[in-house]
Amino acid sequence: MAEITVNDIMNDEYVKMLLDLADKNFAAIGYKEHGFRHAKLASNIAGNVLSYLNYPKRDIELAKIAAYMHDIGNAIEREHQALSGAILTKRILERLGMPFNEILTVMSAVGSHEEKDIIPNSQITAAVILGDKTDVHFSRVRTPEHAVLDRHTRVNLACKNSFLRVEAAPKTITLELTIDTTIVDIGEYFEIFLDRLLQLKKAAKYFDCTFILYINGNKF
Repeated sequence: MAEITVNDIMNDEYVKMLLDLADKNFAAIGYKEHGFRHAKLASNIAGNVLSYLNYPKRDIELAKIAAYMHDIGNAIEREHQALSGAILTKRILERLGMPFNEILTVMSAVGSHEEKDIIPNSQITAAVILGDKTDVHFSRVRTPEHAVLDRHTRVNLACKNSFLRVEAAPKTITLELTIDTTIVDIGEYFEIFLDRLLQLKKAAKYFDCTFILYINGNKF
């Protein structure tokens, strides 16, 4: 069995095609970017979360792999993309020769990253959720025309900066956002992203950390 790295996944032609198709599916409906940029950022954040919390190197690598692959199911369809992505992930990792225990860990993280009603089932899943759900940024928006944007997309357009701060000693995970309130007000952000914030809180709880949100320097 081979020790697969995130670089192996990023260089795999099939994974490249799946991410490209997933992003094209979103582009066709004018929805925000879900391609290589998002995959790379989510992967980096997931790896950093486990690194700052002093997890083993292999756990960090598996989190990066799972976060990079978490959206490939969107190449098939959106409604059940986590399930589709988990099945695709299993087949890809089997082909590459990853050990079965690692395949199950990564597959489960991909399949569970959209679960809103449960605590994450592993540190890998929790890290993937933190990597995925903290990517709120204007660069994900495909059109600058406010009039044609839905409310969810306008929240991304309004976010000029986002940063996830992980601190092991005080046991805190903090999302720091800078939002242009001429595009959306703070209340609208909470109204639209409440489910996402609850997922982030549960992911932080898995690590026995407190989740904190700062918007424009104000603590919520």
